[in-house]
Amino acid sequence: MYRDLWKAIYKSVCSITYFNNDERIASGTGFKVGNKLITNNHVIQVPQATHALLRFVNEDGHIDFASKSMSVTDFRAKLLDGMPENSWDYAILDFDIPEFITIPSLQLSTQDVFQIGQLVAFFGFQFEQPNLSIHSGILSSRFISADVKYLQLDASVNQGNSGGPLIDPRTAEVIGVITRKATGLTKQFDELLNSFSENIRVLRQASHGGRIQMFGIDPIDFFEVNQTQMAKISQEIKRSANVGVGYAYELEKIRESLNYLK
Repeated sequence: MYRDLWKAIYKSVCSITYFNNDERIASGTGFKVGNKLITNNHVIQVPQATHALLRFVNEDGHIDFASKSMSVTDFRAKLLDGMPENSWDYAILDFDIPEFITIPSLQLSTQDVFQIGQLVAFFGFQFEQPNLSIHSGILSSRFISADVKYLQLDASVNQGNSGGPLIDPRTAEVIGVITRKATGLTKQFDELLNSFSENIRVLRQASHGGRIQMFGIDPIDFFEVNQTQMAKISQEIKRSANVGVGYAYELEKIRESLNYLK
């Protein structure tokens, strides 16, 4: 079943990678519907980016089938409609781009008829990797928070999957948009990272006073480098932490928007 699903879906899933000059700084996923690109709104909000690279891959999941680089200004100018991350967190962009004319469109489900426990699948470019991945899981819950309808997944959602399509394997139709994972330790990681930032701030303040050296080493410089490195490691652990739970948005607002944009 999943092999056939891969063949039906992979061509329509887009890698969205952001660069600051030549440095890769962020990435996410999107998918083509008609002549539109759908993703999360937070995926297109990367303030430090100078340009974006859009890619579709071959059946091997890695080699490019079609790609285009453009300035972030030009990419964001294609935004037709969307809602912010603290709401339904979607973005619909004009995708009438010559390089992508032959990319097939995915089909959105016209109904929100889901059963808890049903099988689901989703596609995405996780962990900033260049290769497309397919994941399987089950719909473990449905809930509403701040008037937004969520689908909770018992599946391994990772960074980079945001904006990818959630698929009903029985029909190969899109039933939701992946938004984020649950780590279970987000608050604790944030507190740890804040403590490193505070330590670095105090050390930098102390460095404006007198300098001492021990065996030719400035201990303030040493501890600042140490805290900075520990903060980077903790950020990577937070990024990779996964408790096997993820979330997607239902399609209600996206369908309404697409109908309005016709």
